[in-house]
Amino acid sequence: MRRLWLSAAALCTAVVSLFLSSCSSSGDVATNPTLSNSDEVAATLLVSNHPIEQWQQEDSDMLPLSPPVGHNGDDDDSDSVRPPKKGDRMRPLPLPCLGLTPEQMAQIRQFQAQLDSANRAVMASIADQLAALRQQEQAAWEAYRQATASQREELAALYRQFRAQVDSIRKLVRSGGMSRDDARTALRQLAQDFQNARKAIIDSTADARAQLKAALDQIAQARKALMDQIQPQLDANYQQFLNNVASILTPEQQAIWQRWLNGEDPCKGRGPRR
Repeated sequence: MRRLWLSAAALCTAVVSLFLSSCSSSGDVATNPTLSNSDEVAATLLVSNHPIEQWQQEDSDMLPLSPPVGHNGDDDDSDSVRPPKKGDRMRPLPLPCLGLTPEQMAQIRQFQAQLDSANRAVMASIADQLAALRQQEQAAWEAYRQATASQREELAALYRQFRAQVDSIRKLVRSGGMSRDDARTALRQLAQDFQNARKAIIDSTADARAQLKAALDQIAQARKALMDQIQPQLDANYQQFLNNVASILTPEQQAIWQRWLNGEDPCKGRGPRR
């Protein structure tokens, strides 16, 4: 049975909200690196680029070039439908334990196709508005990328310089030209200077990030309003699907079906699902 997808727009809203929450954080990650102890940072830099790689990842999270990529998080269960109400999760239909006849199974497939078709029609009614919002979102991201382009170049140059300095100190230690204690002292100062410069660059993008957040907030609100507008019809479509299934079940099957409607898993312990 084909999987039902109610709305790509709902997924997009959830993914963008993750970025918005990171933008609204009270402090930049650059000011609070995970390896915050200067002695620990210096000792690690003496043998590894891990702190540098970590800081670059933090910068990528703080200054993303495009919206975060997410997934629906669902398993690949083909006998599932997605309840339209917010907070409900996709649940496998209790087909394995209903004891359906081939005729009943064929009817349920037909009901599923009808549900798919009805929901596609509902989504089509707001397709133009969703497309316009996607264009606005793309424009907001492009403006942000242009506004932060010079800072990205500055960060890249800063990282190249810092890596070269760290590498030079390591070579001196390996060649015996510098003691490990002196190397750690030098690396502590280098790391502190690097962090100060890094923070200044990221802080200079605050206005661009704030403008992007404001634009995405507005778009997310508009998208939510559209989804709220069609939600009653999606709910009605889903309820009709449930009613259709119940209408072809025997009394014994309806008892199992009702347990599933109540949130139970009547097939639990009855072997693997088909």
